[in-house]
Amino acid sequence: MRSLPALLTLLLLVTAGCRRPAGKTSPPPVPVRVAVAELRTMPVEMTAIGTVEPIAQVQVKSKVQGEILAVDFADGARVAAGDILFRIDPRTYEAALRRAKANLAMAESGATNASEQARRYTALSNQGAASKEQFSQFVATAESRQAELDARSADVDEARLALDWTQVRSPINGRIGAALFKAGNIAQSNGEVLAVINQMQPIYVTFALPESALPEVRSRMEKGKPGVRVTDPVTGRELGIGELTFVDNAVDRLSGMVAFKATFANGDESLWPGQFVDVVLKLTEETDALVIPTTAIMEGQNGAQVFVVENDTARLQRVEVARTAGDLTILRSGLEPGAVVVTSGQLRVSPGARVTTKAAAP
Repeated sequence: MRSLPALLTLLLLVTAGCRRPAGKTSPPPVPVRVAVAELRTMPVEMTAIGTVEPIAQVQVKSKVQGEILAVDFADGARVAAGDILFRIDPRTYEAALRRAKANLAMAESGATNASEQARRYTALSNQGAASKEQFSQFVATAESRQAELDARSADVDEARLALDWTQVRSPINGRIGAALFKAGNIAQSNGEVLAVINQMQPIYVTFALPESALPEVRSRMEKGKPGVRVTDPVTGRELGIGELTFVDNAVDRLSGMVAFKATFANGDESLWPGQFVDVVLKLTEETDALVIPTTAIMEGQNGAQVFVVENDTARLQRVEVARTAGDLTILRSGLEPGAVVVTSGQLRVSPGARVTTKAAAP
């Protein structure tokens, strides 16, 4: 029998003979999407959150008291200036107009008679056939009758106006809300609101910017009204393109913000009063700006950085960001035009890793 040390030696030899030297295998390339840094003409823009508000809002009230006989509009409908909205019982005001016209007729008769007498006594006074006292009396009477005639004429105008007011009309073009009073209700003179009309075309979008932006905006406005674009904050859909038309005359001391208003034609009524929108104020354009997709930017301990691909190998490069514009980022330094940067798949990439590239989706 063989000794135990001999068996152990034989086992070690067999084990060593079974081993094969293993060659080192490199990890497979990482698939990534890339884009090329390029020079473009880019807009210089400021962004904010805005609120849509009507340029004009009218609270419709009745100028006369009476029972509402009819409501002549559908809730939420478009209305034009001059459209009849409410009809108030006109009978009281028709009677008042007839009474005023009768009083006017009597005043006209009295004024005509007094005027004729004044003319006769004027001729007699000139001939010396009438005393000055009689002449003065008839002239004063004629003047009094004429003043009364003017007053009665004003009464007719007032009565006619009150009758016209029994038809409550829209003072502006716009969209009306729900009727707050229905047929059968009693409208009070200058009382409660009957309905509310908002002007829709054109319309305002109000927004605020920091006071630090005020000098640049004012400088741009001296050359013309800057363009403003608004989009839906949820879908990103463009809702309208307008122009900056108002800058508030003071900075809010509590927030340090300045209020602005942009005017939009709003022909399709995409903008609705009270709606929140994303606002982009375009001030000017920057030529030869170096841009890359925003998705290429990564935040590291030392600031913004990107993976640059050279000879199918990724290296980490620090960059200095100037600003963003939509899906693009404008760089101040760190890259040269033509540099290939990774836009998707960075989480699987490490400095020095091999990559296979695919162009980024447009």
